[in-house]
Parts: sequence; structure tokens; C-alpha cells
Amino acid sequence: MRAGRRSRPFRRGEHLITAGTPSDEVLLLESGLVKVVLPTGGAREPISGLYGSGTLLGEIGVTSGAPRSAHVIALTPGAAWHIAGSHFLAMRDDRGVQRLVEETWRARQRNADENQRRQMRSGAARVAMCLLAWAREFGTEAGSGLELRGVSQQDVAHAVAMSVKTIEPFLHSLRERGLLRTGRLYYLLPSPDRLGHFIANADGMN
Repeated sequence: MRAGRRSRPFRRGEHLITAGTPSDEVLLLESGLVKVVLPTGGAREPISGLYGSGTLLGEIGVTSGAPRSAHVIALTPGAAWHIAGSHFLAMRDDRGVQRLVEETWRARQRNADENQRRQMRSGAARVAMCLLAWAREFGTEAGSGLELRGVSQQDVAHAVAMSVKTIEPFLHSLRERGLLRTGRLYYLLPSPDRLGHFIANADGMN
């Protein structure tokens, strides 16, 4: 899929895929972090997941011939290979491409399952689950903790189906407990294990 092509850089905030447009190519992320946003026309547009390097995007639209159903928006600078839809379709029988598609779908199913489990929790536990999952998958080590960059407070709010105003006291509570430090587009989890323990015991659920 990458043979003979150069990856194209993208900036934070750039739309790599826009809902409603023709599905004429697939993207393979080389680097960077993106979010997939489901357009609703309302003030809150749910985030169905975050994705990083090695992720395939846009293949469902190309395979089905349907217009794009979601936005893909860059959270950090990065780069992606753009593969024409016709080229991708011609390679569908390649075993390597098949494995990539299968891995992509499994990752999306994990995201969907995680989102559903999260919505069953309330308050700080729901916010903590989101941050811990993202930091474990996309964060970098910082001493004994993990740091996550590029994610805004609004991104967290939309991922947990709350407003920014609603999650503010939950973030404050996590900071007071020493489980979280925050900055602009920055989250530090000093002890992921302690945060996991908090999640397991919050709301009286194990």
C-alpha cells in the first residue's frame, strides 16, 4: 500500500476526512494522533475513538461506495499515506491487507466496547476511564506515569458524552487526589495503577 508513495504531513486541527464527501481514498497513519467524530449537527459531536500510527481509515466508505460518515480530525501533527480507493480495492485479496483490515476492525470494536462500559459509570470514574485508556494506548512514559498530549478538555467531554462544564469538577477531584495533573492539551497520570484502583472502586463497582 505504501510502495511508490510518500506520506503527506498534516497539522493539528486539520480534517483528514470530512463527513459527507466522496469516499475516494483510504488513509494509513504514519504518525500523529487523530480523533473520529460523528457529526450530529448539535453542540456536542461524539468522539467514537482516537487512533495513532499504523491505523487504516476510510476503508468502509471505499468498500461500500457510500459517502464519508464521520470526520477524522488531527489532534497532533503527523503524516499519513493517501491510497486511492481503486488501488485499495485491487489489493483487498492481499493477505497483508486483509490482516490490516481485520486488526483495524478489532480495534474499533474494542473502542465501541470501551465506550459502552464507560457510559455505565458516572462522574469522575467515567472521565478517569477515558483518560487512562487513551494514555495507555497513545501516551508516553514519564517516570512511573504516563503523559498524554494533544487532547483538549472538550475532546474528553465529547468522548464521555458530557459538557466541558460538567467534567470540570471531576477533573478537579482527580487532581486533588493526586491522580492527575493537567496543562494546555496535556494530561499527566502520575500513577496509572492508582488511577485504575480508583476506577475499580468508584461508584461501588468492582
